[in-house]
Amino acid sequence: MFTGIIQKTGTVRSLQPKPDGTVALEMSNPFALDADPVLIGESIANNGVCLTVTSFTPETLRFDLAPETLRVTALSRLKPGSRVNLERALRLGDRLSGHWVQGHVDGTAKVAGIEPIGQGCYSVEIELPGASFLRYCVLKGSFTLDGISLTIHGIRDQSLQFQIIPHTWRETALSDLCRGDLVNFEVDILAKYIERQRS
Repeated sequence: MFTGIIQKTGTVRSLQPKPDGTVALEMSNPFALDADPVLIGESIANNGVCLTVTSFTPETLRFDLAPETLRVTALSRLKPGSRVNLERALRLGDRLSGHWVQGHVDGTAKVAGIEPIGQGCYSVEIELPGASFLRYCVLKGSFTLDGISLTIHGIRDQSLQFQIIPHTWRETALSDLCRGDLVNFEVDILAKYIERQRS
C-alpha cells in the first residue's frame, strides 16, 4: 500500500529481456543513504506500479517486470536516462498525506496537454482509454498519475485536468512529460469498493 507521495526519483539504466519472459529493470538507487535500507523483496512503486526489489547495490535497484505488468503499464516504454517516480511502501504509523494507493494500475492514459499557469504552476490534461473510468472520478477527488496523488481539477468528455504546484513539478518526473506520452493511472480504490457494494 502506498500514498502517492513521491519520495525520490530514480534514473533508468537498462531494461533487459530475460529467458523467463520477464524484463529486468535496473535504475539508480536514490535510497542508498537512507537510515532505513532497502531490502530484497521490498515493494517500491515505480511510476505508480508496485514492483518487488529483486536485487540492489549502493548504486542500483533492480526489479523484474512480469508480462502482465508490461502489457497494462507504460513501464516498457522507459528508456535509459528516463526518470521514474519512486515511493516505498507505507508503514503503520506513517502519515497518510496523499490517499490510499495500491500500486495496481488500471491502465495507461495519454497526455493531452501541458500548459503553464501562473508562477511555476502547470495544468496537465490526460485522456482516459475509456469513458467507463469516469464513474470513479469526482471533482476535487483523488487520482493517481504515474504514482503521484493528485486532485482532479476538471472533468471533460473523456479527460481529466490537474493543476500541478511548483513543488510537485520540481520534485517528480511530471516535468519530463510531453504531449502524447503515456502515463500510468490508478483510480481511487474507495470508489471501486463503493461501486462493488452497490452492484
